[in-house]
Amino acid sequence: MSDDRFAGERFHYCVSNPPFGKPWEMDKDVVQREHSEQKFEGRFGPKLPRISDGSMLFLLNLVSKLELPERGGGRGAIVLSGSPLFNGNAGQGESEIRRYLLEKDFVEAIIALPTEIFFRTGIGTYIWLLSNKKPAHRKGKVQLIDATELHTSMRKSEGNKRREILPDQIREIVNMYAAFEPTKQSRIFDYQEFGYRRIKVLRPLRKKIVISQVGIDTLVEQTAWTKLDEGQKSGWLDCFKGLLGTEHEWHWIESWAKKKAKADDDLGTINATLVRAFQNAFGVRDPEVEPVVDKHGDVIADDDLTDFENVPMGVDVRDYLAQEVLPHAEDAWIYETYRDETDGGIGVVGYEINFNRYFYEYQPPRDLELIDADLKAVEAEIAALLAEVTE
Repeated sequence: MSDDRFAGERFHYCVSNPPFGKPWEMDKDVVQREHSEQKFEGRFGPKLPRISDGSMLFLLNLVSKLELPERGGGRGAIVLSGSPLFNGNAGQGESEIRRYLLEKDFVEAIIALPTEIFFRTGIGTYIWLLSNKKPAHRKGKVQLIDATELHTSMRKSEGNKRREILPDQIREIVNMYAAFEPTKQSRIFDYQEFGYRRIKVLRPLRKKIVISQVGIDTLVEQTAWTKLDEGQKSGWLDCFKGLLGTEHEWHWIESWAKKKAKADDDLGTINATLVRAFQNAFGVRDPEVEPVVDKHGDVIADDDLTDFENVPMGVDVRDYLAQEVLPHAEDAWIYETYRDETDGGIGVVGYEINFNRYFYEYQPPRDLELIDADLKAVEAEIAALLAEVTE
């Protein structure tokens, strides 16, 4: 990553087998400098992944070495673990790298390989096939191939390697790729099917102030409360104890506290942090009260009820809200200021490729009678063993 041995060079064919999950802390300075100074003219144009895993950087490095389309284009293959398929949330480095590769149409196919085929690890691995000059019938498409069952057990294990893929099985994988047809083991997707918009959904604050002993017990644990001196604490506790059992609207406690502090210097000054501590301690959620509004008349959102929804790419976020959210929370709304940095649309764009979602096959559970019979057989076996011990 920090020593580009092929700087300025491009190739028609590239193959890469980088280390899995390798941290790139040692290369941090060089990678970040290239990212910030060269942008997409260098190898690392999109956002950078987390420092703990440099797999996505190897992907970007490989793409940067593909020959230009006007000079015949380049094709590459790289073996990676499963993390580059789904690591990172919308807007984060890993997701932005997937976005770049998919939206620029570099990804031809991804092949899921069997586990236990490498010497040093038994984890599942994937071959990414990349191209910057796809044939017309593959443009905008990504092929996923499930080859996890195409393997043969070895007579003698070699480290973690207990399986191998024989030539006939390799040919079967190659034929699925070449055919580019949807089958049980091969799926064809428009690249946008891996994309989504992560929207921020808000709910109104519906709380009232209830002065109670529980609230007082909560108050004394608030950070702002611990910063008061003993005299201030004693004075406020006397004030609250005199109001035990009373209920008030949400904004009451701020105006009440300010009046109390103004009338009694021993209570100290009231600031926003202390007001929040009072609200946190004595605020009680009540779905029957009207939403709390600010001084401008705008509804205040309840931070504890804030949620995020992943809206499939191509689906209108407002339609999604109406169909998927409002039936369960009729007072919810979309926080429209939460937008994507690149296209400015509502919600942050993310991409992930979940193999299990596309190749999962439901396996019905066994009949209860069979399970019950197995349990009785085990119980009988245990009883027999106990009888031997006690004789």
